[in-house]
Amino acid sequence: MRIAPKSLVPFALLGAAIACTAVPDETQPPPAGRLIQPAGVIRGNVVYSGPHPCSSSGHIVGSAIILVFDRRNPPPPNGLASTALNFGVVNGDVLFPNEPRNAGDVPCAPPAGPTQTITVSAPFVIAPVDPASYVLEAFYDTRGDFLPTFKFRELPEEWDVGGGDIDTADALKPVNAGNLDYQPHFLPVDVGIPQPLPPDAPPDSVPNFVIPDDGYVADNVTVTLGEILTLPRPYFYPAGAGSPFGASNPATFQPGPPLEDGSAPQPDMGSADIADPYAPVLTIPQDIEVYAPPAVVNQANVDNYESRFPHLVLRGGLPDAEQAIAVAEPFHFQLPPTGGASLSLWQNATFDATTQAWVPQQIPEGQGIPYVWPLVVLTKLVDDPMHTADPASLTQQGSATAPVVVLQAITLLGAGSSSLLFDTIMAASGSALFDPTGRPKVMPQDQVTVLLRPSVICFDTLFDPTEPDKRGTLVTPYLLGVTADLPSGTPDSPIVPTAALMDPQIAALVKAPAQGCLPTGRYAINAVYPDGQAWTVPNEAGGCTSAEGVVSTSTTPPTCTLQKRPVLPSQGPRAVVEIVPTTDPNHCKGAAAVPSFCLPSGSDAGAR
Repeated sequence: MRIAPKSLVPFALLGAAIACTAVPDETQPPPAGRLIQPAGVIRGNVVYSGPHPCSSSGHIVGSAIILVFDRRNPPPPNGLASTALNFGVVNGDVLFPNEPRNAGDVPCAPPAGPTQTITVSAPFVIAPVDPASYVLEAFYDTRGDFLPTFKFRELPEEWDVGGGDIDTADALKPVNAGNLDYQPHFLPVDVGIPQPLPPDAPPDSVPNFVIPDDGYVADNVTVTLGEILTLPRPYFYPAGAGSPFGASNPATFQPGPPLEDGSAPQPDMGSADIADPYAPVLTIPQDIEVYAPPAVVNQANVDNYESRFPHLVLRGGLPDAEQAIAVAEPFHFQLPPTGGASLSLWQNATFDATTQAWVPQQIPEGQGIPYVWPLVVLTKLVDDPMHTADPASLTQQGSATAPVVVLQAITLLGAGSSSLLFDTIMAASGSALFDPTGRPKVMPQDQVTVLLRPSVICFDTLFDPTEPDKRGTLVTPYLLGVTADLPSGTPDSPIVPTAALMDPQIAALVKAPAQGCLPTGRYAINAVYPDGQAWTVPNEAGGCTSAEGVVSTSTTPPTCTLQKRPVLPSQGPRAVVEIVPTTDPNHCKGAAAVPSFCLPSGSDAGAR
């Protein structure tokens, strides 16, 4: 076995302390006692295969960063983890002991053309580690600017070399060379002794683990780094939308049939209260109602279907006024030198080994709607209405007492007024999204429009160590509605089609649907590529920590009052979507109230 328990040095009991008060019991665990608990260790080797590293001032620039995630909750796009549980670092000087060092202060520049590939390795150890089954994702931080506590510096970027504890035979298949859709198969790293699963555990459940009394070492783990990342992170700032919907043919577009109650409030596509530094770019009523998917997919019906969805526009890069500041210290954003197309869109596709062909992927709802990268997901922030505990609006909700709540979007192709659902369907109906070899085309754009689904997924067991089923519950204000077919749709049709819930993309995340209003609050916006590169707003670049003071707008650009570093307003607390209370409280009472599993412990569902 690759992973096995090892005998550790026995943990000694703490020596007795001489004190006037009672001595804590050193045979009991905290908090009553001071017995040191056995823990786990992950150790092995990092194997790097890539270009020569940079060197400056006599040292190798960068480090190998090994991120530890619970296998039941990996990071996007396959999970929801917003931060690693633990991480390890192998310094560049250790990983490249024989690499020549440049004595001068030389900046690390991107590779120019083909480069020689070198292979080196070094040991790593990560400890202490709690009992669980983990996946290790990793990258070599080529520019040496990784900072684990800052969203804008905690993930890989262009020129970094990605990898992890992966199935290298699968990764090295010729078809995966340069494949932007490829997602490595991460191998499980089990720390501890697996416990029996309950009889009703869903298929492929990961068991709980316990650490033996003599500790546990997951040994001989190989972390492989070999994928040079060719795209920058999907930098963006949100801009809301000018109007709820622009029909592709306004002259012939007809309003659809009335909704079930005929009076559901519509989204506010951009807050008018621009004087408020916390005003969101978009608000959505918690009881928003949309049409069920049309039975007949044509332009008029699809336009009608789209007309009820909130639209969110993400502009690539940063505003012109912030460009020069963002690429300099302390941010290091990798932006195009003159703005331009900084987002990359392409259709997700899988390679069929039997037919030797690429198979385009649709979203779970089908309807011919392509699954387009980047994936855009909203994640609920902690409730802080007075903005005192979290002034920068950065802390995402998720703990043993507060569920993780996410809202997944549908990414559209095209830019500006051409970002329409029907146009996206038509673009995916032929071969325009694939090159002559059948691979997806990467399409640079300066903005992307997404449709926000009228539903959330609430995960209330992610932090429960006794519950092996980490899937969430899909919650939507209306389970049934009238279809978007013109001139009159079919009533009592599923808003979320049954086929969508059975789709592997959704089935891996959702165990059941439920009716209920959406939990109110502020939601961060995340854009994710399949290789794990991501961007999130709000982030620290747009606000100040308590140690840095508050944002002063008397300077250009704004600065923190205690530590004079610049602030990028486009990345700040306004860069959120807010789900707001219903205007008709009767819509969110009784069976339609926000479900308790979507709320922090002790919350009043009727008031949320």
